[in-house]
Amino acid sequence: MDVVNFDALVAQERKILASQVDLDRDYFILGHFDNRRRDFKATDYPIYAISARELLAQVTGNADRQMTASTTPTSTTDDNYIDLIGMSLSTNELDPISLGATGNYQIHFSCSYQLSDLGSSAEFVLNIGGVDILPTEVIESPNNTGIYRTSIVWQVDSLPANQIIKVRFKITPATPTVSLLSVLNRVLMIDGANTLNVI
Repeated sequence: MDVVNFDALVAQERKILASQVDLDRDYFILGHFDNRRRDFKATDYPIYAISARELLAQVTGNADRQMTASTTPTSTTDDNYIDLIGMSLSTNELDPISLGATGNYQIHFSCSYQLSDLGSSAEFVLNIGGVDILPTEVIESPNNTGIYRTSIVWQVDSLPANQIIKVRFKITPATPTVSLLSVLNRVLMIDGANTLNVI
């Protein structure tokens, strides 16, 4: 019978959160357009079931856009790369149906920073899966000790799901163990698309 009383479902609190949807066992109901004439036909939209995984793949699959930000200052005197607090994201599954898809990502990082003295340099590097990608290293050497802002875009292709993307930082000090790099407001964004869908 093609009857669903949504008012009754809401009134009875028969509601769930998106996080409670079981992609492998749950279904959504859908009014599927069918204008063919039949005896005793009551609607052009008979109800069908569609699997949660198949439907949500169309909504959530093939794109991965995330952002994290921090306004809490953090500092270092270290001349070896360390994690920049709050600047970490994990890639999502780009094909919830077949799984295993890879993505091409643009990774955007921006921050304001300040060095304690002239002659020091602020350095930033992209870290993926626990490995510093040295070709992505960016070195900033301001000509005064004011607050500076940097904005970096990296392109990384063919990343699988569940890869941890981090930004790490260090100082090349004018005076070792004394020169200080302070990072202030900062933002990390990733924008990925299924590799198979990139033209």
